[in-house]
Amino acid sequence: MIRTVRGDIVPSELGVTMCHEHLSVDLGRIRNDSDSTFGYSPLVIDEINFAKECGVQAFVEMSTNDMGRNVNDLLKLSNDCDVHIIAPTGFYLEQYHPQYIHEMDENEIAEIFVKDLTVGIDDSNIRAGVIGEVATSKVMTEDEKKVLAAAAIAGKKVGCCVSTHCQMGTLGHEQLDIFTEKGMPLSKVILGHIDLSNDVTYMKSLMDRGANIGFDTIGKTTYLKDESRADNLAQLIREGYVNNIILSADISRKSYMKTFGEYSGYTAVLDKFIPLLKERGICQDDIDHLLIKNPSRIFDIQ
Repeated sequence: MIRTVRGDIVPSELGVTMCHEHLSVDLGRIRNDSDSTFGYSPLVIDEINFAKECGVQAFVEMSTNDMGRNVNDLLKLSNDCDVHIIAPTGFYLEQYHPQYIHEMDENEIAEIFVKDLTVGIDDSNIRAGVIGEVATSKVMTEDEKKVLAAAAIAGKKVGCCVSTHCQMGTLGHEQLDIFTEKGMPLSKVILGHIDLSNDVTYMKSLMDRGANIGFDTIGKTTYLKDESRADNLAQLIREGYVNNIILSADISRKSYMKTFGEYSGYTAVLDKFIPLLKERGICQDDIDHLLIKNPSRIFDIQ
């Protein structure tokens, strides 16, 4: 089953999914930057509807407990726009962690995740459907390691996906080592932002361990040109890795939204990137794996 903010659905209902997004987020308190704070509003409703017009049917929210997660916003957006939204539980980079994370052990943190996944988030009956985005800095801190271990413990117990943030695509193997040590099935792990590594050999080495990787910063061309992403992804598909890759745009700032003209917002994958894959000879069945079949498998709680 797929656990959404409106309740559980069968995997076949999920449809075309953006697997790493931010629909309601507040990073401004740390960044001191209002561009990184948005939520339920006419702006976000418009942006979701732009994506719907392109064919998007579902979003996986990655704004964690310490990134301003607001499940009431998510429920209203899901209802108003009639899209599936999967809510998260998790903790981000150490600089965002509340003090109690430093004081807790991994099992205590895992209990927070399990409660959010099985009972409800905060005082609501809205349950999380994914653990993420649990994060590592370029140098993994002890508290970040502890949160990853907690995510693995909870993910294994509940049978859900754990989705991560790899800073500029780094430390993928180090994250997988923690998950493996805790017995987390790597088939239920998404290593986020691996597209930013721009290293196909590295990408293959992660998937060879059974994990999934995110080409999930699509449209953020200041980091990497989408043509390079498409070249790398087409090579991976030709070499047989299509079952272990998901797509998204990771819209974490208002300025990335389509409304403001410079970027494509939540439409980047379908409107701009899929045509690049087709130009490189990628067939519709492979595209369906990236957008539909892989998400429905990975986010299926078992």
